[in-house]
This record gives sequence, C-alpha cells and structure tokens, in this order.
Amino acid sequence: MALRVGIAGLRRGLGPGRIFNVLPECQLVAGCDPDAAKREQVESDFPGIRTFADYQDMLDWGLDIVMVATPMPLHAVQTVAALEAGCHVLQEVTLAQTLDECRQIARAVKAHPKQKFMLAENNCYLGHIMSWKRMWEDGLLGDFMYAEAEYVHDIRSLLRKPDGSPTWRASRPPIVYCTHSLGPLMKVTGERCTLALGLNTGSKLEPDLGHLDFGVGIFQTAGGGAMKVLRAQAVAREPAMHNYTIYGTKGCLETARPPYDMQTNAYLESIPHLHSMIEMPLKGDVPHAPAVAAMGGHGTVEYYMVRDFIQSIVEDTKPPIDIELGWNMTVPGLCAHESAVKGGAPIAIPRWDE
Repeated sequence: MALRVGIAGLRRGLGPGRIFNVLPECQLVAGCDPDAAKREQVESDFPGIRTFADYQDMLDWGLDIVMVATPMPLHAVQTVAALEAGCHVLQEVTLAQTLDECRQIARAVKAHPKQKFMLAENNCYLGHIMSWKRMWEDGLLGDFMYAEAEYVHDIRSLLRKPDGSPTWRASRPPIVYCTHSLGPLMKVTGERCTLALGLNTGSKLEPDLGHLDFGVGIFQTAGGGAMKVLRAQAVAREPAMHNYTIYGTKGCLETARPPYDMQTNAYLESIPHLHSMIEMPLKGDVPHAPAVAAMGGHGTVEYYMVRDFIQSIVEDTKPPIDIELGWNMTVPGLCAHESAVKGGAPIAIPRWDE
C-alpha cells in the first residue's frame, strides 16, 4: 500500500508534493492551508485530494508522511505534532527560528525513533553539489581548510502584507536563514561548525521595519578550518544568487556568479600540468534526470531530495539530512546573529544532543 502523504503549506509545499505524487511508493492524499483559495486550487489540480484548513484535523485524518512547508515560525509546533501523530516528517528549512524551538524538534525526533525526520535542504541536491560531494569523498580535494557561500536574494516585496503591515519575514535576521549556504558546504565536506562570530550591517533599505540588510557569519569548524556565509534579503541586486567556494589541501572548487548559471570551476593538483582554474561540466540540474524530476519547481533538486527521503523510510535507513545534520546547518546562523547582537563576541555552537 502506498504511503499516504499530507502537505502543510499549499504554496511552497506543492513543488515537493508533485514529486511525492509521481513516486510509486507514495501518494499525495491531503493538503492543509488556512487560505481557502489555495485549497480550492489544489482540489482542482489534484482530483480526489482531501484539504483542510486546520493542521490538527489533517493529522487526525490519518497519514504516514507530513511535509511541513509552512512559514518558519510554525515549523517546531507542526513538526512535533506530526511526529507525535506517528508520521514521518520532511520539513522545510530552516529547522526553526530560535534555539529553543530547535531543541523542541530534536527532543521530539529522539522521542519517536520509529519516525523518520529529514530537513528539506534542497540546495544539497543541486547537480554540482552532488558531484562535488563525490569528488570530496574520492579524496580529490584533500583535507578541508576553508569554504564560503553567499545567498543574496532581494525579497523586499515579501516583507509587507497588502495592508502594509510586516510579514513574519520582516523580523527574520538574514543570517538566520543560512541553510542554503551552510548546508551544501557541510554536505560536501562533512565539517561541523563549533564557534560563530557574526556582524550585521544595519537597516538602510527598510529602516521603518528595522529589517537588517546584510548578515555575515564566520565559523570555526571541528576540523580546524573556517567557513564564511554572507546573507542578504533586502538588497539592490538582481538576479538572486547562490555562490559557493571550497578549498582543500589538494585543490579548490567554486561556482561562478550569475549570469553563468552556477557554472563550476575547479583547480586540482592531481591533474598534471594544470596552471589555472578549469570549467567543469557541472551545473544546477542533475544531467539525464527523468522528465518528472523537473516537476518540483527548482530544477531537479526536489526530485532527488524527496526520493532520498522516501528511500530512507522504505529501507529503514538514516535520512541523508537527519536531525543532527539539520541542526548543524541551522544553529550556526542563530549563534552568528547572537554574536552580532553582542558586538561580534564569539559564541560556542551547541550540539544537537546536548
């Protein structure tokens, strides 16, 4: 019998929802959103689906899997409720917006070991990131030294509701939304951040909201290396971009800035007579992916992410981005913001099981 899937959040959740619906092991049977128009649209797009305005009502109806794709302030309470209802959970990033809420999720995951939990960090499934991971595991880059990432995305249009009042995003410090940056760096290298230092640049573009323009996090890693993340969500720049660079003892990998569509460049000492960076045939989408892989809305990433999650359930294996890795991708950003508030003071990053 197919695993019964319910989606909470019928805006962001529909991308992964379409992927759930084309995998043979599962079926999208329910959706939840307080917006009646969204529910009606989903009922039209997915004949036979049951929709709910209330999240608990959907859980009470009976599901095997819940995709939590609601705004970040709801992640902790909804993920904990789904685990307590006996559901496996694929939860959108970030893990939560406060350290206490992250701990609530971690405690719930530990208390329900039969349920799988996976953080839906889709940038870990970019084609070039998956290729970089294989290169790293093969030893082509050597030992980790330094990495950096930038996620710059002007979302000023999403900081206010139609009546001008602030949305939940308006109060979110940029560096708190760090998983799209730290996630791929950690997935490739296996590193964990242990110490955070942060700086903010003030509020020049949205001063009436007090919304921070830029956040910078600098992190010491357990292996003695360092990572840096730059985040902005109120900024005069187009197009939005993700940028990654990783240095090992035997070479480096980096993505070019737009408009080069995540073009990957590399320098590897193992290539004889190489005296410059070379362009590699690696970009955002996984080559030769099945046609249905593009249904998720962010290239092929949702397909491989959802597929891995379902495989962990069917084969009873650890999800690729489990609570430990999800914590490690999220909590450094919270600590970096705390550091910035304290004038750049170093903040020790707690482990998920402490």
